[in-house]
Amino acid sequence: MVPPAPPPAPLPPATRVRNFLGWAFLISIGVHLVFGPFLGNYKPYTQQDKEVEKVSVTKKIKVIPPTPPPPTPTPPPPTPPPKQTPPPVKQTAPPPEVKLKLNVVKTHNNDASSSTENKYVAPPVGNENGNPNGTEASGPPVPASTPAPAATAAAPSPTPKPLCANPNEDATIKGTAVEPEYPDMARQMGAVGTTEVKVTLDAEGSPVEVSVYKSAGNAALDQAALRAAKATQYNAELVNCVKTPGSYIFRADFTGE
Repeated sequence: MVPPAPPPAPLPPATRVRNFLGWAFLISIGVHLVFGPFLGNYKPYTQQDKEVEKVSVTKKIKVIPPTPPPPTPTPPPPTPPPKQTPPPVKQTAPPPEVKLKLNVVKTHNNDASSSTENKYVAPPVGNENGNPNGTEASGPPVPASTPAPAATAAAPSPTPKPLCANPNEDATIKGTAVEPEYPDMARQMGAVGTTEVKVTLDAEGSPVEVSVYKSAGNAALDQAALRAAKATQYNAELVNCVKTPGSYIFRADFTGE
């Protein structure tokens, strides 16, 4: 039989103290690790309570807005000046009527049987109604005045004839317009419509620029109308029989037929 092992030798006091301090340090670290989060969360609540108390203690200052000044009274409108009454017109008295004073010739006749009134003595020639039976005046008779001939009215100047049959005429198509080609893609899509093209012409009637004036709603149809309008020949616009640059509206109808 194996003899039993001898009991371990007791540790010296210094070793025991060191072991106790080591275990105490480890236990304190474990306690901090376990309860540290709870203690850490408690501090914010304490600070929040303090902040709430600070906010509650703050005094509210009531701001009274200043009273606005009273509106400036509108000055009354100026008093219109008094109307001046025109002075009364003095009526001038009519001139006094002049009375004619007749000087009557007084005659005196010693003969009591005769009248004092003047007697009318008839003239030797003529009568009271004129002098048809009087003597002719000496000298040849005065011829009657001849009326002056009426002035002849000035003849109107003839209107000059224009140099051409139609002096003012808009631009027109020379001959027949070029028919636009119906695009296959537009035909397959069933696109129909009318495109109006504005053709800018020079003095000779040649197209300078073409642009879509009214669209048919399809780009392929508009392009076909532009090509046909540019290929068509035109007559220039006439102003007083002179060829002038102008414009023409080319119309292309796409009916799908």
